[in-house]
Amino acid sequence: MDPLKKAERTILVSLWDNHHRPDDTQVRELTGLVEAAGGQVVGTLSQRRDNIHQGLGKGALADLGDKVSELDASTVVSDIDLSPSMLSQWSRSLPGRVRVLDRTQVILDIFAQRATSREGTLQVELAQLRYLLPRVGAYRISERSGGGIGTRGPGETPLEMDRRRLRYRIQRLSQELDSVAAERKQRRQRRAAHELPLIALVGYTNVGKSTLFSRLTGSSPMIADALFVTLDPTVRRIEVPGFGPALLSDTVGFVDRLPHALVNAFHATLDEVRDADVLVVVTNGSDPERDHQLTATQSVLQEVDADEIPQIVVSNQADRVPPLDQHPATLWISATTGQGLQTLWDVLRRQLLEYRQAITLFVPWAQKETWQAIYQSATIIQRQDEQEGSWLAITCANQQRYQFIAFESHDRTPPW
Repeated sequence: MDPLKKAERTILVSLWDNHHRPDDTQVRELTGLVEAAGGQVVGTLSQRRDNIHQGLGKGALADLGDKVSELDASTVVSDIDLSPSMLSQWSRSLPGRVRVLDRTQVILDIFAQRATSREGTLQVELAQLRYLLPRVGAYRISERSGGGIGTRGPGETPLEMDRRRLRYRIQRLSQELDSVAAERKQRRQRRAAHELPLIALVGYTNVGKSTLFSRLTGSSPMIADALFVTLDPTVRRIEVPGFGPALLSDTVGFVDRLPHALVNAFHATLDEVRDADVLVVVTNGSDPERDHQLTATQSVLQEVDADEIPQIVVSNQADRVPPLDQHPATLWISATTGQGLQTLWDVLRRQLLEYRQAITLFVPWAQKETWQAIYQSATIIQRQDEQEGSWLAITCANQQRYQFIAFESHDRTPPW
């Protein structure tokens, strides 16, 4: 979090109808987002509306103005996206220098604070500019000049640019990201040429994916108790016991109702999820909202067309949950202590063996083409040389098995 001298005093606004009444989960999530962006929640206001897209009624808007004055709030955050007209109406109706933001802008602000790589910075700026373009005229520039939530990264840029220049900047960013996407696609194609399966860690933000990634790979990505620490996917080669090499990817954390602006801007990043052979869906088993996390994750996977990929669902932080409270049908692990990781490795091996076949061969030394094919498209798990050739236990992609059928051991017993 970008440190501030004084946390911004923030009031949360929830609009709901008969079909989508807000619950404590949504309020807690929005509170966490505001706090991650540098705010302090000092009050809430909610109203039922037949059509939430009409915004607050006149009476509720007046009550909100009274709360702003009473609580000395500097920021109001809506749980639903605000149209340009609603944003303008709220800004004109509320007293003083209060800023009006919505949930998407808060998430974009957090992303702007977290972005460090060139790709991440480009993606965040593009998402912010696309979202703010139709809302440029709704802000009062003098009220946003002091910085704060919603102004990190290029957040203030639209206030200083006319729409023509802004559209030109969006076009340039899109072109740069297309170039980055092409580079990432080439890397994925090179990985696919080596027939290595891709395992992607996915899940709600701040459930321990990066800690698990570190534990499985032995590397040290940035790990912190904060939202959206990982913006850029990190890919490492791993050895799955009993299977062989594979690739493991740590991806951006999801959140309930992931803003479309982010889905569109982060399409290159989310391709790592779509291209995976197996998804390890990580949840926080010690969080009472674990089921909500899982539902939100499945919703995002469906939105990015990745819901048909085989999944392994794990509950992290098993060290914080008494054994009697751990549901026996759930794969419990602790990325911190290593508890349950052997079971996870076993499940991964069984899942990957559906992608690659494990076979035993006896290959004569004279079969040079076969040896070349083994080194190019298979993984040797076990080997024992003899005078006429070598016994091999290998794994290979299903479509590559035809090259080795003639050498599979059927009438002889391997030496191990």
